[in-house]
Order: sequence, then structure tokens, then C-alpha cells
Amino acid sequence: MELAVVIVIDLIAIIGLIALARSKGGLERALPFAAFLLVLTPIESLLSLGFFTLTTHRIVIVMLALLYVTRSGASAAPSRNYSLPLKGLIFLHVVWCLVATANSITPVMSIKKVLSIVIEYYTLYFVYWKTVTKIETVHRILIAIALALTVCSIWGTGEAYRHWNFQQYFPSVAHHWESEGDIDRGDRIHGTFDHPILFGAALAMGITVTIYLLTVVSKRSHRIVLSLGLLLMFLNIYKTSSRGPWLDVIIGFVMLLVFGKQKSRRLLLYMAALSLAVCLVRPGVWGTISGIYATTFNMETNSGSSYAYRYALQDAAVKRLSQNPTTRALWGYGPESFYLVHLEGPLLGTPWVFLSCDNAWVEFLIETGFIGLSIMVMLLLWPAWVAWKGFWKGGPIDRHLSYVLFVNLVIFYFQMYSVGMYSWGQNGYMLWIVIALVLSQPKWRKALQEQTASGTGSGEVSLITENEDRRWGRPEWWGTAVAEEPSWSVR
Repeated sequence: MELAVVIVIDLIAIIGLIALARSKGGLERALPFAAFLLVLTPIESLLSLGFFTLTTHRIVIVMLALLYVTRSGASAAPSRNYSLPLKGLIFLHVVWCLVATANSITPVMSIKKVLSIVIEYYTLYFVYWKTVTKIETVHRILIAIALALTVCSIWGTGEAYRHWNFQQYFPSVAHHWESEGDIDRGDRIHGTFDHPILFGAALAMGITVTIYLLTVVSKRSHRIVLSLGLLLMFLNIYKTSSRGPWLDVIIGFVMLLVFGKQKSRRLLLYMAALSLAVCLVRPGVWGTISGIYATTFNMETNSGSSYAYRYALQDAAVKRLSQNPTTRALWGYGPESFYLVHLEGPLLGTPWVFLSCDNAWVEFLIETGFIGLSIMVMLLLWPAWVAWKGFWKGGPIDRHLSYVLFVNLVIFYFQMYSVGMYSWGQNGYMLWIVIALVLSQPKWRKALQEQTASGTGSGEVSLITENEDRRWGRPEWWGTAVAEEPSWSVR
């Protein structure tokens, strides 16, 4: 039964991607479907082939690469005049990972990890960056991510109220933790993700994306679907009982309130009012939230010790590497070696062995040293800087799209501090899709300008006047006419 489910999903992925890539829109038309599969499908959707594990995610990425290689020459024309961003940093990162692998305490696992990074993340980034040429495609990809999280939230709701989980139909996978249960927080849902924190982090990104999409779409049916999805995402992120993702949502909301659209601000006020109403009608909701907040700073509770664990883990990692300043401090212990290092250090005054890596930045540090960590910081922060510049220097139609992508990167990088989510499950694919969308903006901006100049742009465009912006305290120098993006219905 389990293998049958995986095979059916794999066939749907292969047939669907081929059919969409051969349609009029070409490979660009298949990217949203690929994003949908990468976000929704659990990592348990796999076929074990001995030394190699064939996951649905890898099938999707390999299919995208093959379809890109076999595409028509004309379909690659828009990318020919652009140089691939990040190629220098990516090359440097791969080289340094090989250096760390040469000195790894687990060479075989390190080699597999490096191959996985190159084949999955960097190939995914390359295909998306090369293929995306239109803002309509960017919107469709974001819609696909929102819809995938909506479906996942439907299953998560069943998990919360019926104790039914979709992952029971897939082969079991070993993890580095015992259970998602928590004596302080009870049962926590995780949807098709492997842990409640991973699910919550994805939902935090999905919530900000959905709020943006609701300011873009024009069809009533599309707005209804996205609105219902937004409500389900809020319910599910509450049911994850994950403090980090809750903070992610708060960070995203504050950022959208400060620099977001007028429509985004209005939606945020509605959601705030709805949340307040829920807390008043269901006092237990507020009791749960305040209870988790209280236990977080009570070091005698499980939640409190979990909170302190992150800081103790970081201190233990720095201390261990400092013991070997000319070797391990430079290149670490090798990719995928954290769980064999057995970091030791004090946790709340007690000697402790850190067997769980609840900090992706610490994982970079231990596995590739201070140099590897520095390379990753530059590699990941550069797209955020590009997105931020895109917001300040972009045109009236695309600037807010750049901003919501920037918000998503901030959310992801913040969450990496409390969970090793970079190379774990669907979240990493979401990250590199967002990075590809950010760095492909020169292409879709140029196409958008050409459409606007020729009057052939699709979708409706409604203007926000300067006076409407001033009601929210927006300075005059931000521009006098800010246009809404086209709807997702594209000819």
C-alpha cells in the first residue's frame, strides 16, 4: 500500500510535468506544478534503492532538469542576456564543502550530502532562475505554494481534530528525535512535514504570501479559495504550538504593516480583529498561548529547557571548534557530521550531550567551520539584499512583490536559528524557489515594462493614489501612484 501510493504520486509528477512542459507555455508553465509538489509532498514519499534513496522531490527536480535540457532553443532566449547570480558563491560553497569532506569524520555521508545539495538545491535554483521570465509566472508559483499549504492545512485540521495523519500512507523514515509530543504543549500537528516547527515555518511564509496574493487577484472564486486557505493556515499554525513560527508571523505582520500595501494593512487589521474575537469567545485559546509563553521562561519546564537549549548549543559548538583553531575551526567535521560529533557542554548547569541540531547556522558551523559558515551567510543574505533593493528601486507594479519575497527570506533565516531546517524536508525547496524568484526579477521586470509600454499586459491594474498612501503615514518620496499587480488569471 505504501509503495503504491509513492509510485502513483511519482507517476502523476512525471506525467504532469511533461504534459505542462509540452504545452504552449513550455517549461515555464510547469514550474507552479513543480512548486506545488515540492511543498506538499512529504519526504516519506520515497523508494529505497539501497545506497540511494529516490524521493518524489528528487524525481521532480530531475524531471525539471531533463525538461530544461531538452527544451527548444527559443524558450531559453530571455535568459541569454543575463548572467546567473550567485554562481561564484555557489561554486565557492561547493569547493569548500569538498574541502570539509576531505577532512570529514564521516566521508561517505559527507559525499552524499554534497551531491544532494548540488543535485537538489542548486539544480532547482538554476532551472527556476533560467526559466522564469514573467511576473505572471512568479504569481502562479506563489499561488501554487499557497494552495499546497492550504491542502496541507486541510490534512492538518484532520490531524488536530480526528487524529488522522496523511503520512501514515507513506514508508516510515528514521528521525533524530523521539516524538513530536510535548508535556507542556500536548499533541502538535505537522501535516505532511516532519516536525511541527517545520510545518509552522512553512505556514508563516505561506500566510504572508497569501496576504499578498489577496491584494493581487481579481476573480471572486480565487479570493474565496485564498481566504479560506488563509484561515486554515492560521488554525494550523496555532495547532503546531510552535513558538518560533508564531514569532515568524508576528515579524511578517509588522514588516507588512510598515512597508506593505494599503490592502495588506487592511487584511492585517481584519486578521487581528478576528484573532482577538477568537480569544474572547474561546478563552482557552488565549490560555494556551499565555501558558506557552510562561513556560518558555520557566527553566524547570520542558519548553523552558528547549528555549535554553538553543543558546547552550551555540556556545558548545564555538567552544568545540575553538579547541582546534587551525583545523576544525576552518573546515569543520564534514557535511552531515553533526550527529557524530556529540557536542558536550553545560545546559542549565548540567553537563549535556547535544544530539539534536536545533540551529541551522550552528549546523553550518560544525560541519564546514567558520569559513563555511561565512560563505553560507553571504550566499543566503545576498538574495535578501537584492529583494530589498528591488522594493526600494522597483517600479510601481513589482516593488511589493519584491518586498513580500524579502519578508519570506527574513522569516526563513530567523527560523533557521531555532531549527535545522535548511536541508530538512520541504522548507529548503521553498527557500531556493523564493531565491530564484528574487534573482530572476530583472527578467520579469523587463518583460513587465515591455508589456506596459505596448499596452499588452494581462490582468487588471487598479491604482492607489498618493492621498490613500498618506493615510498610513507614507512619505511623499515613496511615489505618487502605486499600481497593483495583475491578477493571477493570465492569458
